[in-house]
Amino acid sequence: MKRWRSTYSILALCVMVAAPAWMGAACARGPSAEELAAMEAARQQAIADSLRAVRAEEEARLAAEEEARRLAEEEARLAAEEAARLAAEEEARRAAEARHQEMMSLSTIYFDYDMSNIREDQRSALDENARKLREYQPEDMVVVEGHCDERGTIEYNLALGEQRAQAVKTYLTDAGVADGRIETVSFGEEQPAVMGGDESAWSQNRRAELKRQ
Repeated sequence: MKRWRSTYSILALCVMVAAPAWMGAACARGPSAEELAAMEAARQQAIADSLRAVRAEEEARLAAEEEARRLAEEEARLAAEEAARLAAEEEARRAAEARHQEMMSLSTIYFDYDMSNIREDQRSALDENARKLREYQPEDMVVVEGHCDERGTIEYNLALGEQRAQAVKTYLTDAGVADGRIETVSFGEEQPAVMGGDESAWSQNRRAELKRQ
């Protein structure tokens, strides 16, 4: 019995002494094929994960750039549409203003020397004046001012200016403008349109001016 115990003790001691040697030998042999395969698989997985992360980052960057580009294009489109809308509104406003000015303006009618009858070459202007008065702001009053050149007495020219204003009023009422909308006044020679003592000035002063009120 003592010998068996002694033998057992010796064997145990040998195992304890030999174990580090066995382990060192195993380490010295390097990893097994299974371990190498596992290590390679882990390395490949790490590479794949890294590539996926890089691709994901690149895709996110490209998506952000695309979104920024889309937003910039949308902003530019909206700005262009707004600019076009404002330009169209401004053009419409100018057109309306031009039409308003054109419709509000009434042509001056000119007369021959010492005459109050409507000249043939003035009828188209009077017809256009009548159309404007009928169609545009037909509630407006209009004053017809009669004028003369400087020749003749003050009294004579006042009377002649009134005759010219009345001739224009009659033409307008015959063309459909309500009589009650038209007033007449004569300034004779007191308000010349052009200063001068020759026919070029006198011809422009023998006139009837129409003014909306």
